Amino acid sequence: MTDTVGQFFTDIEERRPLVPRKYTGTIRFDLSVDHRAEHWVLKIDSGAVTVARDAREADCVVRTGRDVFARIVTGDQGVYAAVWRNLLSVEGDISLIATLRELLPAAQEASRTTSRKPEV
Repeated sequence: MTDTVGQFFTDIEERRPLVPRKYTGTIRFDLSVDHRAEHWVLKIDSGAVTVARDAREADCVVRTGRDVFARIVTGDQGVYAAVWRNLLSVEGDISLIATLRELLPAAQEASRTTSRKPEV
């Protein structure tokens, strides 16, 4: 069975993606599974992203179940819809959630398809 969440963060670390330079800050993800928290931290520095595994202080803290986050990563659940349904909570600099959306595979695929020139 594939670890969707772990693979998402591993892919970010391996690809070192760039998000728009306007984003700078840290996002900590507190993902609950079986009554314990798993911590992941994204550090965004003028668009460059790195990943760590710890519970450090962060500009934005996202709390949700690991299963909900897995659905977000696969595109089966929207980030903002999860917030509205109280499946995901955000504390601190909520504008950094836009960075998360930039890093989701579905968003990256959409940007690749819209940036291509139409075939004639």
